[in-house]
Amino acid sequence: MKKMKIYKNGLDLSKKIIEFLNRSQRIYIFSPYIRIEALVELIKEKNNVNAVFVRWEPNDLIRGSSDLEIYPFLKEKGISLFRNRRLHLKAYIDEYKRCFLTTANISSRALNIPHHDLYNYEIGTIVENLNIEDRLYFSLIENESTLITDNIYNQIKEQLSEKKDEEFSNEFDFDLTFENSDKDFLISSLPMSFSVDKLYSIYHEKKYDNEEELNCALHDIALYKIPLGLTYDNFRNLLSHSFFNHPFINGFLENLGRNREIYFGAAKEWIHYNCADVPTPRRWEITENIQILYRWIVELGNGKYEVDRPNYSERLKIK
Repeated sequence: MKKMKIYKNGLDLSKKIIEFLNRSQRIYIFSPYIRIEALVELIKEKNNVNAVFVRWEPNDLIRGSSDLEIYPFLKEKGISLFRNRRLHLKAYIDEYKRCFLTTANISSRALNIPHHDLYNYEIGTIVENLNIEDRLYFSLIENESTLITDNIYNQIKEQLSEKKDEEFSNEFDFDLTFENSDKDFLISSLPMSFSVDKLYSIYHEKKYDNEEELNCALHDIALYKIPLGLTYDNFRNLLSHSFFNHPFINGFLENLGRNREIYFGAAKEWIHYNCADVPTPRRWEITENIQILYRWIVELGNGKYEVDRPNYSERLKIK
């Protein structure tokens, strides 16, 4: 068994994190506290960071433990920023396969970048080959986090300016008004597994043909909040309930209900118009998403829906 190596701040921690980032394909960064200066130093030349997760409690921002300015910096680089008030772990995840786990937040003292004479004593290590349960844990955190948009950022910024000299209890939070088109209407809020039975096969047997198949399954299990260990019937019932109660699916089916049918091109147009992704994906890029969506609606609809092809285009209709 390979011995686990411990890296230490002030010696080699930041160097090893940067090496890990350089060797990674797609990075997800989890850090409760993030200071802009250290974040810029850490990822300024990186093009493989997909998302960053931060705690952003009101007191974190008021005390200067975290910086609000990380949002415009990340937005300019095309990196999504998420907020999760329960976040305490610190980790860099490469495609949910391997992990650099550390005690350090992202700040000058925690990572010694830029150099700080009074750096914190922090450690870190690399965990290879995350198992399905490990990967699902991070997927659940991602799913339960709030996507920061211009709307949310501006609300937080305005409220901070009003309360910058105040101190709050841990229960206090910002008073945020969410747009319907925020996180629930991202393309990533649609199912990704080829079919419900394929999803259950991976869920139950933990066997899969390739990484893409597993990642799609982990995405769907987290998205619809399916706990591990359910029987097939309980799995299917909970999945059906969560799927049909999701805002994106609700909106799509409400649109379907107006004419009791929708052709593939019209479905593609509706998804394209209503999705919150920036930039908006091209119509041809969401073809597979709609094929999967059709399949799930029919499979979980208990006979209420069917797909046919009266002409060239597929049609989803209510029986």
